[in-house]
Amino acid sequence: MVTDARRGHMTRVAEAPTRREPVPPTARRLRRWVRRRRAERAPSLSLESAYLLVLTVAMAVGLFGPGVGSAMWPAAGAAPPDRPVVLVLLGAGAVGLMLLLRQTGPLVLGRGELTWLLPAPVPRRGLLLPALVRALAVGAVIGALLALAGAARLAVRPVSGSALAGWLALGAAVGALLALLATAAQRRPGYARVLDATLPALLVALGATVLLTRVRPMPTLPGVDAPPLPLTLGVLLLVAGLTALAVRDLARLPDVRLHEPSLTVGTYLDAAYAVEPSFLADLRERRYWRRRTLRSRPLRPRFGRLVPLQQDLLVLRRRGWRLGWLALATPLPALLTAGAGWLPATALVLGAVTTAGVTLDALRRDAAHPALLRLLGLTGRRAVAIRLVVPTALATAWSGLAVAVLGLLGDLPPGPWWALGLAFGPTAAMMAVRRAQAGRIDHSLPLVVTPMGAFSPGPVLWLLNGTDVLLFATPTLVALLGPVRPGWGWVAVQAVCAVLAVLAYLRFGTDGRRPRV
Repeated sequence: MVTDARRGHMTRVAEAPTRREPVPPTARRLRRWVRRRRAERAPSLSLESAYLLVLTVAMAVGLFGPGVGSAMWPAAGAAPPDRPVVLVLLGAGAVGLMLLLRQTGPLVLGRGELTWLLPAPVPRRGLLLPALVRALAVGAVIGALLALAGAARLAVRPVSGSALAGWLALGAAVGALLALLATAAQRRPGYARVLDATLPALLVALGATVLLTRVRPMPTLPGVDAPPLPLTLGVLLLVAGLTALAVRDLARLPDVRLHEPSLTVGTYLDAAYAVEPSFLADLRERRYWRRRTLRSRPLRPRFGRLVPLQQDLLVLRRRGWRLGWLALATPLPALLTAGAGWLPATALVLGAVTTAGVTLDALRRDAAHPALLRLLGLTGRRAVAIRLVVPTALATAWSGLAVAVLGLLGDLPPGPWWALGLAFGPTAAMMAVRRAQAGRIDHSLPLVVTPMGAFSPGPVLWLLNGTDVLLFATPTLVALLGPVRPGWGWVAVQAVCAVLAVLAYLRFGTDGRRPRV
């Protein structure tokens, strides 16, 4: 009500409505808006997709469920002398979980959230809270599986339901605790560097402890019924307190700590969705060199034809830490002698191929940029022959040392095992070269129809690429799987097979003009 001076009475005048301040958007409201727009454009999950998903899960459980169940829960627990080894292996599994979480973030965002929501004026805590929940869930599930494996071997049989629940609760709490530690390391670079240097060293120490049990038995441990209840409650309270602190610190997490792990996990998901794992090799190489500060070093011009070899030696020098960890992994085949008979042979092949592939990223660059080789006057066959020198030396040294340790500590008959490992090295190097030149998956191949359904043979052929070289490693594999007592004649046969593998590949597996992709 205001006074009108001309008429002298009170007049009601409409007042302008007050302008409301805009409500700041929240991450939950934005996600709900995005889901609504997606649902309007296309259904998120059709009945056909749901049926195929349920059918796939049911078939996987029916096919692999009994085998996985018997492996996770054997008929009898571990013997008393083997229980300390089980504890050490559980610790190694926890360290491996921590390394996995550190490699994947563990706080990651989708590309849409990383591009649009992260720079938007949205509360950071609400944006990152689902990522924290995912990390805690992954840690809890893997920790519960490790605890289930430990209860199957350490608990007193029969295991009651309350005891099993205690084991699972403790494992889930420890897994969530490891996820919280990885989350704290993602925010603090100094703590992350210390953790990344400590975890592999701890893993190597645990492996050395298991290896020492082959030489000197450890004291036996009695079986336990269930973990102590105060221990489980203490870990749960610690997890609750650290979770509250982690939720509080989400608002102060810098953007730079989210970009690299989110893009890495996104690329992994893209490769899985497109069934194209060849992208991962380039991603791994770029990620490795992006973290290093390099100095330019001139190559020797007098050895112009050996420039690829000089480059491999320079890369080998700059990857000294990786060579150190691979050298510490040589006792791995000996550690796996307690399991199935095929595990030591598999570990030998995978370890030698991985060691030979330290410098083989250059083969993909040679195939992508053949003009560099033309400037050096090198053909594709000569370039591959030069690139093969360093991988052969690495694979030969690693396999020789690994088979020597396996012959000393494993249940193998006496013989020149170290020489057999040295003779096996060039074959593993050839397999690594074939894997490095695998290229992309061929999705244009016709479908293979089976009673279970049709599938594309491209991914299967890509996975099996290079396994044909194992035919030239038959003497070593037969000696390990037999076991057979090898003599020097056996070693000579393996050496001849390795030479034939190298010569056959250089003659028929390479192009004389340019490297094969």
